[in-house]
Amino acid sequence: MKIKLFCVVLSMLLLSSIPGNSQPVASESTSLSFSLDGVGEVILEEGLTDEVETTRLLLQKAGGARQVIDSFEGLLPADLLKNDLDADGQTEIIAILRHPDGVDLMPFIYTDLNAFRRIFPAPEVDGNPIICRELFFSTHEGNPALCARNLIGYHDYGPPDLFRLELYRLQKGQLTLVQQGFSEGDHFNILMNKGAYALHNGQYLEALDYYNQAISSATGEIDTRAYVDVLFNLAEARKFTKDFKSALELYQRIVVEFSDNPQTETAQREIELISDNLDNLDALSFYVDVLSNINCDRWETALELLQNHPVAKAGGKLQDRFLFTQGEVLTALNRVEEAMKVYQEIKEKFPDSPIIESVDALLEDMEEKPEETDGI
Repeated sequence: MKIKLFCVVLSMLLLSSIPGNSQPVASESTSLSFSLDGVGEVILEEGLTDEVETTRLLLQKAGGARQVIDSFEGLLPADLLKNDLDADGQTEIIAILRHPDGVDLMPFIYTDLNAFRRIFPAPEVDGNPIICRELFFSTHEGNPALCARNLIGYHDYGPPDLFRLELYRLQKGQLTLVQQGFSEGDHFNILMNKGAYALHNGQYLEALDYYNQAISSATGEIDTRAYVDVLFNLAEARKFTKDFKSALELYQRIVVEFSDNPQTETAQREIELISDNLDNLDALSFYVDVLSNINCDRWETALELLQNHPVAKAGGKLQDRFLFTQGEVLTALNRVEEAMKVYQEIKEKFPDSPIIESVDALLEDMEEKPEETDGI
């Protein structure tokens, strides 16, 4: 879906016409504030607590007394906004924070300005569901809306770049996603990134369509790196749809025609995986299901499959790969000690496996620098 306001958003011309609006900011300021009639001055202020960077949201009342509304350890102030997000005649406060090491922004929304009750994210929620590059006000069907804008940057063949926009409205005390879409365009870079976004969200048929469109959209000759990128991702999408014959042909084309490309080694491994298991389709199909969950960042689901699915327990010639991938998933989930036990199991059960060198290297690295393996 394409949001009609994209061209306005990108030019940022609409924003100045919305009451209480502020331009997106990645401010270097340590203190942001505005006054609320009858309430006091609302302040978003950076400071240190036990030598940890901490931002506090404060209310300064007449006479100078300060009340701490909320605090954010490890985050810095980016912007402080106000608007009537649910059009009920009452102002909401939006504190926008950023991580010290990055540019991503997170909104925290407060209502009931007598008590400054936080409604997003709810106090019991761990983390923030909205992390984006820009946050600003817009409208949806004539009502105020909060717009989150994110760069989709899997590939870098632009400009122009691909942006994903999400519109949120405050409805019955809940911040609700009401519309989403991409910036418009049929440039090679935009189509490549749409393909990648679809691929990493499990929309494999859409990914195939976008990557094929990318080839068609290219004016003139596509450079080798870009062309191999298209071929490899087409192969990946074919693999995840379990069209192994087509995937194999695409991987083989990369190896034969582009032997010096960085993708060639990975393509060769995929060729070996598929061709060695065409007579073992149940196990191969199961393994691709696991890889698909990992591709979509569903790590817990992948682990559940690897630990409990009958195919994973049945043995066979992919058993070493099942265990190796289980170790990778456990490492990604910060369960490093369990991962090390799995890698030791591979050494004991499959000493002649072609992946044993990788297992040895991982174990050595984990034993020497365990703190650096967390959450790989």
